[in-house]
Amino acid sequence: MQSGHTVTITSTQQTKVDQLKADGFNVIKYNLGQAINNHNAFFSRDLVIIATTCKQPHHFVGISEKLNKLTKHLIYISSTSVYQNNGEIHDEGSKNLDQESPILEIEHTIQQHPSATIVRFAGLVGPQRHPGRFFQQGRKVKSPAAPVNLIHLDDCIGIIHTIIDQHAWNQIFNGCADNHPAKFVYYTQMASQLDFQLPEFDENTTGSHKIIDNQNSKSVLGYSYKYPDVMNMTF
Repeated sequence: MQSGHTVTITSTQQTKVDQLKADGFNVIKYNLGQAINNHNAFFSRDLVIIATTCKQPHHFVGISEKLNKLTKHLIYISSTSVYQNNGEIHDEGSKNLDQESPILEIEHTIQQHPSATIVRFAGLVGPQRHPGRFFQQGRKVKSPAAPVNLIHLDDCIGIIHTIIDQHAWNQIFNGCADNHPAKFVYYTQMASQLDFQLPEFDENTTGSHKIIDNQNSKSVLGYSYKYPDVMNMTF
Protein backbone atom coordinates (compact mmCIF):
# COMPACT_ATOMS: atom_id res chain seq x y z
CA MET A 1 0.00 0.00 0.00
CA GLN A 2 2.83 2.36 0.83
CA SER A 3 4.23 1.64 -2.65
CA GLY A 4 0.97 2.73 -4.26
CA HIS A 5 -0.68 -0.65 -4.76
CA THR A 6 -4.36 -1.21 -4.04
CA VAL A 7 -4.38 -4.20 -1.70
CA THR A 8 -7.13 -6.58 -0.63
CA ILE A 9 -6.36 -8.97 2.22
CA THR A 10 -8.13 -12.22 3.02
CA SER A 11 -8.38 -13.87 6.40
CA THR A 12 -10.11 -17.02 7.61
CA GLN A 13 -10.96 -15.49 10.98
CA GLN A 14 -13.67 -12.89 11.52
CA THR A 15 -11.83 -11.36 14.49
CA LYS A 16 -8.82 -10.65 12.26
CA VAL A 17 -11.09 -9.28 9.55
CA ASP A 18 -12.68 -6.88 12.02
CA GLN A 19 -9.32 -5.77 13.43
CA LEU A 20 -7.74 -5.21 10.02
CA LYS A 21 -10.77 -3.28 8.82
CA ALA A 22 -10.55 -1.11 11.95
CA ASP A 23 -6.92 -0.44 11.00
CA GLY A 24 -8.02 0.80 7.58
CA PHE A 25 -7.37 -2.23 5.39
CA ASN A 26 -9.64 -3.71 2.73
CA VAL A 27 -10.32 -7.24 4.02
CA ILE A 28 -12.46 -10.17 2.94
CA LYS A 29 -13.22 -13.25 5.04
CA TYR A 30 -12.26 -16.23 2.90
CA ASN A 31 -11.31 -19.87 3.41
CA LEU A 32 -9.18 -21.44 0.69
CA GLY A 33 -11.42 -23.49 -1.58
CA GLN A 34 -14.58 -21.74 -0.39
CA ALA A 35 -17.32 -21.19 -2.97
CA ILE A 36 -17.66 -17.53 -3.96
CA ASN A 37 -20.92 -16.16 -5.33
CA ASN A 38 -19.27 -13.50 -7.48
CA HIS A 39 -16.00 -15.30 -8.15
CA ASN A 40 -15.24 -13.19 -11.25
CA ALA A 41 -14.92 -10.06 -9.13
CA PHE A 42 -13.10 -11.91 -6.36
CA PHE A 43 -10.38 -13.48 -8.55
CA SER A 44 -10.03 -10.71 -11.16
CA ARG A 45 -6.78 -9.19 -9.89
CA ASP A 46 -3.52 -7.97 -11.37
CA LEU A 47 -1.74 -10.11 -8.80
CA VAL A 48 -2.71 -12.70 -6.20
CA ILE A 49 -0.16 -13.63 -3.54
CA ILE A 50 -0.94 -16.96 -1.89
CA ALA A 51 0.70 -17.09 1.53
CA THR A 52 -1.02 -19.78 3.55
CA THR A 53 -0.13 -22.67 5.84
CA CYS A 54 -2.66 -24.87 4.02
CA LYS A 55 -1.03 -28.11 2.80
CA GLN A 56 -4.09 -29.68 1.18
CA PRO A 57 -3.49 -29.79 -2.59
CA HIS A 58 -7.15 -30.33 -3.47
CA HIS A 59 -8.01 -26.84 -2.21
CA PHE A 60 -5.61 -25.36 -4.76
CA VAL A 61 -6.91 -27.55 -7.55
CA GLY A 62 -10.38 -26.25 -6.73
CA ILE A 63 -9.45 -22.60 -7.34
CA SER A 64 -6.79 -23.07 -10.03
CA GLU A 65 -9.20 -22.80 -12.96
CA LYS A 66 -10.51 -19.45 -11.72
CA LEU A 67 -7.02 -18.16 -10.97
CA ASN A 68 -5.73 -19.27 -14.38
CA LYS A 69 -8.54 -17.46 -16.19
CA LEU A 70 -9.07 -14.36 -14.08
CA THR A 71 -5.82 -13.50 -12.29
CA LYS A 72 -3.10 -11.80 -14.35
CA HIS A 73 -0.11 -12.80 -12.18
CA LEU A 74 0.34 -15.21 -9.28
CA ILE A 75 2.95 -15.54 -6.54
CA TYR A 76 2.92 -18.65 -4.38
CA ILE A 77 4.86 -18.56 -1.12
CA SER A 78 6.31 -22.04 -0.89
CA SER A 79 8.91 -23.53 1.45
CA THR A 80 12.46 -24.86 1.26
CA SER A 81 11.08 -27.99 2.93
CA VAL A 82 10.46 -29.27 -0.63
CA TYR A 83 14.21 -30.06 -0.84
CA GLN A 84 15.43 -33.37 0.50
CA ASN A 85 17.38 -33.43 3.77
CA ASN A 86 20.31 -35.17 2.10
CA GLY A 87 23.28 -33.06 3.18
CA GLU A 88 23.48 -31.24 -0.16
CA ILE A 89 23.37 -27.60 -1.21
CA HIS A 90 20.09 -26.95 -3.01
CA ASP A 91 19.52 -24.26 -5.60
CA GLU A 92 16.31 -23.89 -7.61
CA GLY A 93 17.49 -26.43 -10.15
CA SER A 94 18.01 -29.18 -7.58
CA LYS A 95 16.59 -32.52 -8.66
CA ASN A 96 16.57 -33.85 -5.11
CA LEU A 97 13.07 -32.81 -4.13
CA ASP A 98 10.80 -34.45 -1.60
CA GLN A 99 8.33 -36.08 -3.96
CA GLU A 100 6.02 -36.88 -1.03
CA SER A 101 5.68 -33.21 -0.08
CA PRO A 102 2.15 -31.82 -0.47
CA ILE A 103 3.73 -28.39 -0.92
CA LEU A 104 5.56 -29.65 -4.02
CA GLU A 105 2.25 -30.97 -5.34
CA ILE A 106 0.72 -27.52 -4.74
CA GLU A 107 3.63 -25.94 -6.63
CA HIS A 108 2.82 -28.12 -9.65
CA THR A 109 -0.77 -26.88 -9.59
CA ILE A 110 0.36 -23.26 -9.28
CA GLN A 111 2.73 -23.67 -12.23
CA GLN A 112 -0.24 -24.35 -14.52
CA HIS A 113 -0.97 -20.63 -14.28
CA PRO A 114 0.35 -18.71 -17.34
CA SER A 115 2.23 -16.16 -15.21
CA ALA A 116 3.14 -17.63 -11.82
CA THR A 117 6.30 -17.32 -9.73
CA ILE A 118 7.13 -19.55 -6.77
CA VAL A 119 9.18 -18.32 -3.83
CA ARG A 120 10.63 -20.97 -1.53
CA PHE A 121 11.34 -19.26 1.77
CA ALA A 122 13.51 -20.78 4.48
CA GLY A 123 12.52 -20.67 8.17
CA LEU A 124 10.93 -17.35 9.11
CA VAL A 125 12.38 -15.10 11.80
CA GLY A 126 11.65 -11.49 12.63
CA PRO A 127 9.37 -9.41 14.85
CA GLN A 128 7.43 -11.68 17.22
CA ARG A 129 9.46 -14.64 15.90
CA HIS A 130 12.75 -14.35 17.79
CA PRO A 131 14.58 -17.68 17.32
CA GLY A 132 15.69 -17.57 20.95
CA ARG A 133 12.09 -18.49 21.84
CA PHE A 134 11.83 -21.48 19.51
CA PHE A 135 13.08 -24.10 21.96
CA GLN A 136 11.53 -23.22 25.29
CA GLN A 137 9.31 -25.33 27.56
CA GLY A 138 11.36 -28.49 27.27
CA ARG A 139 11.59 -28.63 23.46
CA LYS A 140 14.90 -30.09 22.35
CA VAL A 141 16.86 -29.04 19.28
CA LYS A 142 17.03 -32.02 16.95
CA SER A 143 20.07 -32.61 14.73
CA PRO A 144 22.15 -29.97 16.56
CA ALA A 145 25.03 -30.21 14.08
CA ALA A 146 22.75 -29.46 11.12
CA PRO A 147 23.03 -26.04 9.46
CA VAL A 148 20.24 -23.49 9.89
CA ASN A 149 18.37 -22.09 6.89
CA LEU A 150 16.55 -18.91 7.88
CA ILE A 151 15.26 -15.66 6.43
CA HIS A 152 14.14 -12.42 8.05
CA LEU A 153 10.60 -11.14 7.45
CA ASP A 154 11.97 -7.90 5.95
CA ASP A 155 13.80 -9.89 3.27
CA CYS A 156 10.69 -11.96 2.53
CA ILE A 157 8.79 -8.76 1.83
CA GLY A 158 11.76 -7.29 -0.05
CA ILE A 159 11.97 -10.28 -2.41
CA ILE A 160 8.23 -10.16 -3.12
CA HIS A 161 8.48 -6.42 -3.84
CA THR A 162 11.38 -7.01 -6.22
CA ILE A 163 9.56 -9.77 -8.11
CA ILE A 164 6.60 -7.42 -8.63
CA ASP A 165 8.76 -4.44 -9.63
CA GLN A 166 10.81 -6.47 -12.11
CA HIS A 167 7.90 -8.53 -13.49
CA ALA A 168 9.90 -11.67 -12.71
CA TRP A 169 7.20 -14.15 -13.66
CA ASN A 170 7.31 -17.89 -14.36
CA GLN A 171 10.36 -18.42 -12.18
CA ILE A 172 11.33 -20.07 -8.90
CA PHE A 173 13.40 -18.29 -6.25
CA ASN A 174 14.88 -19.47 -2.98
CA GLY A 175 14.80 -16.95 -0.15
CA CYS A 176 17.38 -17.56 2.57
CA ALA A 177 20.16 -15.75 4.42
CA ASP A 178 23.76 -16.24 3.29
CA ASN A 179 25.24 -18.17 6.18
CA HIS A 180 24.31 -21.45 7.84
CA PRO A 181 25.85 -21.96 11.30
CA ALA A 182 25.14 -25.20 13.13
CA LYS A 183 21.92 -25.28 15.11
CA PHE A 184 23.70 -25.72 18.45
CA VAL A 185 25.81 -22.61 17.80
CA TYR A 186 22.95 -20.50 16.52
CA TYR A 187 20.22 -21.33 19.03
CA THR A 188 22.62 -21.08 21.95
CA GLN A 189 23.48 -17.51 20.94
CA MET A 190 19.86 -16.59 20.27
CA ALA A 191 18.71 -17.83 23.68
CA SER A 192 21.57 -15.91 25.28
CA GLN A 193 20.36 -12.71 23.62
CA LEU A 194 17.12 -13.00 25.60
CA ASP A 195 18.81 -14.23 28.79
CA PHE A 196 16.78 -17.43 28.43
CA GLN A 197 17.84 -20.84 29.63
CA LEU A 198 20.03 -22.43 26.97
CA PRO A 199 18.21 -25.00 24.83
CA GLU A 200 18.73 -28.72 25.19
CA PHE A 201 20.11 -30.65 22.24
CA ASP A 202 19.09 -34.11 21.11
CA GLU A 203 22.37 -35.63 19.96
CA ASN A 204 20.66 -38.85 18.87
CA THR A 205 18.81 -37.28 15.95
CA THR A 206 20.28 -36.76 12.51
CA GLY A 207 19.04 -36.38 8.97
CA SER A 208 17.91 -32.76 8.61
CA HIS A 209 21.12 -31.60 6.97
CA LYS A 210 20.83 -29.38 3.89
CA ILE A 211 21.87 -25.89 2.81
CA ILE A 212 19.70 -23.54 0.75
CA ASP A 213 21.47 -21.58 -1.97
CA ASN A 214 20.12 -18.02 -2.43
CA GLN A 215 22.29 -16.95 -5.39
CA ASN A 216 19.44 -16.91 -7.90
CA SER A 217 17.61 -14.23 -5.93
CA LYS A 218 20.76 -12.11 -6.11
CA SER A 219 21.87 -12.73 -9.69
CA VAL A 220 18.46 -12.77 -11.40
CA LEU A 221 16.55 -10.30 -9.23
CA GLY A 222 19.59 -8.30 -8.16
CA TYR A 223 18.20 -8.46 -4.64
CA SER A 224 20.45 -7.30 -1.81
CA TYR A 225 19.58 -8.95 1.48
CA LYS A 226 18.98 -6.63 4.40
CA TYR A 227 19.92 -9.43 6.80
CA PRO A 228 22.39 -11.74 5.03
CA ASP A 229 23.96 -12.85 8.34
CA VAL A 230 21.70 -14.88 10.61
CA MET A 231 23.90 -14.03 13.60
CA ASN A 232 23.27 -10.29 13.18
CA MET A 233 19.55 -9.85 12.66
CA THR A 234 17.27 -7.34 14.35
CA PHE A 235 14.09 -8.70 15.89
